[in-house]
Amino acid sequence: MAGSKVIVVDDSEVVLFIASTALRSVGYEVQTLMRWDELGDTLKDFRPDIILFDVNMPEVYGDFALMFFKEERGIADIPILLYSDIDVGELQQRAKDCGADGFVSKAWGVERMVEIVGKHVCPDKGA
Repeated sequence: MAGSKVIVVDDSEVVLFIASTALRSVGYEVQTLMRWDELGDTLKDFRPDIILFDVNMPEVYGDFALMFFKEERGIADIPILLYSDIDVGELQQRAKDCGADGFVSKAWGVERMVEIVGKHVCPDKGA
């Protein structure tokens, strides 16, 4: 887990600060983005072990952008989790429909977010 890289894409500075602080506190290297269209350039220099993608982004839904990036940017090997405060049932369905590797409800808190990220980054350890 230590040294693993995470990208968090969210249009809220507060969410980015909270998520990145929690992830950094357990040893992740974190890159935050406020716009989904910054992801392509970021991937050139920062190859993450996992990406958290907010669903409700300006100009595009995160699940739509996820499908684009998985297909067009050659990142099918990187786990992508939808990250949102929408209803958990809807979030789960949208994650399934778009081919996300999982989801995290913001309502679950940062501890659970860190736990779920850890399970995807180091599945053998069960974080």
